[in-house]
Amino acid sequence: MSERMSQELLRRLGLGAVARRQGPERLAFSLFLLGCAVIPGIGVANVVLGACLVTTLWWRFTARRAGEPFLGPFARTTPLHGPWGAYVALYVASAAFSTLPSRTLLEMKGLGTYLLLFFAMALLQDGDDVDLLLDLLRITTIYLVFRGLGQWVLGWNNLDKRVTGGLSTYMTYTGVLMVFGLLLLARALDSSRPRAGRLLDASAAALAVVATVLTFTRSAYLGFAAGALALLGVKRPKFLVALPVAVLLAFVLAPASVQIRAISSFDPSDPSTRDRVSMWKSGLAMVADRPIFGVGPKRTKVIYPVYRRPEAIEQAPGHLHNNMLQVAAQSGLPALTAYLVFCGVFLREAWRRTRGGPSASVSAGSLAAFVALFAAGLFEFNFGDVEVLMSLLVACALPFVGTTRIRPS
Repeated sequence: MSERMSQELLRRLGLGAVARRQGPERLAFSLFLLGCAVIPGIGVANVVLGACLVTTLWWRFTARRAGEPFLGPFARTTPLHGPWGAYVALYVASAAFSTLPSRTLLEMKGLGTYLLLFFAMALLQDGDDVDLLLDLLRITTIYLVFRGLGQWVLGWNNLDKRVTGGLSTYMTYTGVLMVFGLLLLARALDSSRPRAGRLLDASAAALAVVATVLTFTRSAYLGFAAGALALLGVKRPKFLVALPVAVLLAFVLAPASVQIRAISSFDPSDPSTRDRVSMWKSGLAMVADRPIFGVGPKRTKVIYPVYRRPEAIEQAPGHLHNNMLQVAAQSGLPALTAYLVFCGVFLREAWRRTRGGPSASVSAGSLAAFVALFAAGLFEFNFGDVEVLMSLLVACALPFVGTTRIRPS
């Protein structure tokens, strides 16, 4: 098949963003899209994104032989590059100066995950690229929802056996659904888009909320509500008065077991609530002992028994159930500072881009997804969940598509 024929076929399939690219660039872009779409299947996603990296190197070496700069689109910078680069550097330093460097340095094998932000900013060029990516994420969202609903019907409907949608944990499941669902909801609220597409996006987002509710994950309830509040505040301020009504209606329609779980959020005697408070106190003690580089990535669980308080319930929790405290404990206060600067810069820049322009809608969705995960992350460590982190980094790149600038040589 000739190049012209393949381009025409791709356009007819609705893949114009792929059709306008050629050779290794087209392959790298296609692998990137596929990798993002299969993020919930993290093993497959890692293989596909690894292939994307190799293909990208092939593309850039080919471009260099043709006289283009080797970095090409990777030379573009945004206000996020500095703080994110600083956080990654401090994360690596915390591994080198941890309580057991020989073990924590091995954790750096997953460092490629943190580069996804830069890849997304380089490979996504305009609104057509973003639309195609979100179309694929809509398919992924619908698949995850129906797989989760199937689990609920088959008996995954209690605290001992919760809906996971095929992912490793229910928290991972809800984290991915929050990001994808809010991105799609923002697109559904964009009146400039075709009605059929908006209806599909709204349906997928609504289903994502239903699936999240059925997981009994209280932090996800808070996160989705905070994200929706942020989104409506940006896109439809007049609808904010309806949000409490929607929450109340969802509560009334929810199964009795979900209602009881939601109400327990306000019970200070709830065992998991008390245990979290105990974890936070232990985490603060870790930070006090090692404030500069922390105990090292993945080390809080190992040394938790040393800091475990008498009232604690879990013997060795996997993390401290709070993003900021976990970052400070494992990587130190400088890394926490870089993380918070990254959060602040993203929120500022995304907010500015919601005010108008071609990226206003997707910027609102990215902002909402970020707020949702930050709010949920007050009670869990979703920032350290690979699938959730990958979804978040892709979302963080979207407001900057088409607005990046070339780094001076």
